[in-house]
Parts: sequence; C-alpha cells; structure tokens
Amino acid sequence: MNKHVFMGVVIGIYTALFIATFDRWPNSVLISTVALIGLFGWFYGTRIGLLSIVPFILLNTAILFLVSGDPYDILLTYNPTGIILSMVTVLSAGFMRESQNKLNQLEASLSKRVDDATAELGKLTRQLIDYDENERITMGQDLHDGVGQYLTGMLLHSEALSFKLREAQHSEADLAERMTQRIRNSMLFIRQLSRSQLPIQLTETTLGAALEEMTSYFNEISSLNFRLEHIGNTLDLPVSTAQHLYRIAHETICCAIYKYKAKNVDIKLVVREDYCRMKIEVTTTTQPPPPLSDLVGKAMKYRVKAIGGKLAIATPAEGGFRLECSTVFGKEAE
Repeated sequence: MNKHVFMGVVIGIYTALFIATFDRWPNSVLISTVALIGLFGWFYGTRIGLLSIVPFILLNTAILFLVSGDPYDILLTYNPTGIILSMVTVLSAGFMRESQNKLNQLEASLSKRVDDATAELGKLTRQLIDYDENERITMGQDLHDGVGQYLTGMLLHSEALSFKLREAQHSEADLAERMTQRIRNSMLFIRQLSRSQLPIQLTETTLGAALEEMTSYFNEISSLNFRLEHIGNTLDLPVSTAQHLYRIAHETICCAIYKYKAKNVDIKLVVREDYCRMKIEVTTTTQPPPPLSDLVGKAMKYRVKAIGGKLAIATPAEGGFRLECSTVFGKEAE
C-alpha cells in the first residue's frame, strides 16, 4: 500500500476512535497523537514529522470543540508535555529511519561490490584456466615435436648401432640393445606425457581413449591400481565438455596420488544420448577423509560451471572419497 494512502487511512481511523472513546479515555489524545506524529517522522523524515505537530494540534482542537466543548478539555491539546514528547518521538523515529536508509544503502553498495568482485574473480579464473590450458598445449606440443623427435633420432641411431654390433658379433651388442630399449621406453613415456597434456587437440581422440592413455601414464609413474569403464559413445561428447571432464579427472587423480597416497582409483564414464556422468572413486591410506576444499578448487568449480554440470563429492566411512560430475550436452556456460 502507498504510504500516503496508509497515513490517510490511519488518520481517519484515529479521528473515529478519538471521537468514540474520548469520554472514557481522555488521555488517549496525548497517546494517539504522539504515535501518529511518530509515524509521520518515520515515513516522511524528521522535518515533516515536526511540522505535522501543528496540523495534529489543530485537528485535536477541532475534534474536542465538537465533541466536548469544554475549554479545559480543549487545553489538553496544548499540553507542553505532549508537545515535547511528540518532538522526541519524531526525532527518534526520523533518526531510526535515516539510519535504516543509510544501512540499506551500505548494504546495497556492499552487495554490488561483492557482485563485482565475484564477477572479476570469475573472469580472472577463466583467464587463468585458459592460460593454463594454452600452456599445457604448448608443453605437450614441445614434448611431442621437440623431445619426442630428438628421442626418435637417438632411437634410429641406436638401432643402427645395435644392428651393426650384432652383425659384427661384438661384445657390446647387448649393451647397445639395452640402450635402444631404454630409449624406446623413454619415447613411450614422453608420448604418454604429451598426450596427457593435450589429449583432444593433438590426437583428435575420444574422451574414453584419452582416459585410457591417462591411466596408462599414471600406471607407469605410480603404484596405483586403476580400473576404467566407459559406457556409451564418447564421440557424441562436445570437444569442450570432453576437455573439461578430462581435466577434472586428471586433477582429481593427481590430488589422490600426491596428497593422499591413493591405493585404488575406479573411473566410470557413462554417456547416454545428451547426458554424461563421470564418477571417480578413490581409496586412500589416509584417515580421516581429505577436506573437500582440497579436492574442489576454484579451477575445478569453473570447469564444472563451464559445461553446465553438477558436482557431488562424498567421503565414505571406510576411507577415501568419491567424486561425481554430470552434465547435459549443450548446457555449457558462456
């Protein structure tokens, strides 16, 4: 209701009650007037509230003149105590109203600053993620095109040397063969590492195949027991969704290995029409379960938001943790 209409209704009710109850409660003049003047101070401010004292005195005088006609009763309207009390009430109500307005303004300003800071933080997070993604791609390409090609050359020379030594029945032929095998293993390791940095862009593979290569890579560098299962056609996944899901799995496994000494990791990827769910269950040797803040950083939250997904994390009583990310295709955040 509009405040002007509200005050008009209140004044009308006040006038009717004043006329009806004056004979029984003559002091209601003072009490009711003070309350109404306080309302004026609250709704319209201190200055208008103070000015409203005069119209109310005149209104009370007219009502008492019509109802009572007794000069003593009329003089009750001009009681100094009532006027002073009305002024104090107006000043108090006006001060509280101004304080509330300032508080609302400060709250709105603070809310705007928080929203701006949150938006800026989100922008910086996206920039950081994009920068990190570009650095990973660059690193993967350098490993593949630089170190990988260098090792390929070494392998060719080593194989040629091993072949010649073997033909000449030289005693160092076995040593050359072992060196060749070590170079071949190093090439395989570099290949897996480079593909883990850019599983989609460089190899143009599916998410399922990329996860298989990732688990193979972690098997080489750790003692983890991996079990990977993917159901459905991962070719249906948009490239951006596949990239973010791969990074979520990579970050989760790195956290499990380097922070919580994980023993077993089970990854299950399910793709159904326009729906995808990835569940990662990790068994660790640490107790109690790891804090969720360590598992879900701002980068992972951004990745989940970027694909319009939902993230759920649980810490079973037997130890470890379970992370589940689900999304619907076409829901990537802009």
